Amino acid sequence: MSAPRKSWTESDVDLLLGGFRLRLVSESRKLLEHVTSVMVPPCETAGHLPGADWTVMVEEADEPDPDEVDAVFSDRPVVVLPYGGPQLAVVAAGDGTLRAMGHYRPEVATAVIEVDMAGRTTRVVLPAGDEMSIRWADWLVRVFFASRMLVSGWHMLHASAVAVNGSAVLFLAEQGGGKSTLAHRACTELGAAFLADDLVLLGPGRTVVGWPTRVSLPEELVTGTAAAGVGRRRIVFSPADYRALLNGERSSPVPLGAVVIVAPGADADAYAPAVERVDSLRYEETVALDIPAQRLHTSDLLGLTGGPRPAGRSVPLPRELLGGVPTACLRIGDLRTLPHVPVWEALSELLAPLAAS
Repeated sequence: MSAPRKSWTESDVDLLLGGFRLRLVSESRKLLEHVTSVMVPPCETAGHLPGADWTVMVEEADEPDPDEVDAVFSDRPVVVLPYGGPQLAVVAAGDGTLRAMGHYRPEVATAVIEVDMAGRTTRVVLPAGDEMSIRWADWLVRVFFASRMLVSGWHMLHASAVAVNGSAVLFLAEQGGGKSTLAHRACTELGAAFLADDLVLLGPGRTVVGWPTRVSLPEELVTGTAAAGVGRRRIVFSPADYRALLNGERSSPVPLGAVVIVAPGADADAYAPAVERVDSLRYEETVALDIPAQRLHTSDLLGLTGGPRPAGRSVPLPRELLGGVPTACLRIGDLRTLPHVPVWEALSELLAPLAAS
């Protein structure tokens, strides 16, 4: 790996989560603030201490020669991650080092990533002045933590989550089934603290970590009115923009307190949600755990942060993680009414113990 520039005036921050410690180093305060705005929480920050598991160093430079970039992406296999994510091509690898080129999004300027396994360091050279490329830094941080946590006893669930008085409430549903709507309404109507819109990690001690992803909400929840003559339009927010919308902080990891399963109910009143307490989560567990694209997106496929390779499909949740957790099924006759039907009255028996604890 080539050495970083000696003219740096370096700044750094250590990020801690799940028993792992990552050091982020950059000459740019803007970049460090960007990463912490995405990753804190769930991460905690700490001063520079010995013993970081890995270091990510980020700098800016001119974009690589276009002919070299074209040759690399034309002649080598390209890893394309889901959800329109990064595209990566390995330039060289061997003797514990790796050099790759990548586009964070198609047609975006090229970044260079160099890995030194022995030095437990990843160096990222971003094209100077390219605003989109700054997101390489928080993506690598997420890959570092998720890849390690998922092989050390944590489980990834497709769920939204909020914290009510220090306890997490998970909302489980199929894609487009109302998870984001309920999480947002809980924050704005109940004063809950936001944990996650789409993805959580559930780990030892039933700890719930809200994973930072973009937040996608029905337009009517944001503007108060739905556009006429079209389907349900959604507005997408970055983690930082959604925090600003809520005018508050996200919640740090908290213990699991309750689970709400959102399900369509053909026989349910469209404007009066029905709630039933349930003892089994088997089907909902299967749906919530069946997220191979997200596992791929958060896996260290090329070893860019020295992490373990993907472990394949997730394993079933141990019974002790969800056994005995208060759970209710919220049945909605028409999901289009979910932004404004009186759900909290229906869920009061489930949520009241959390609010009072």
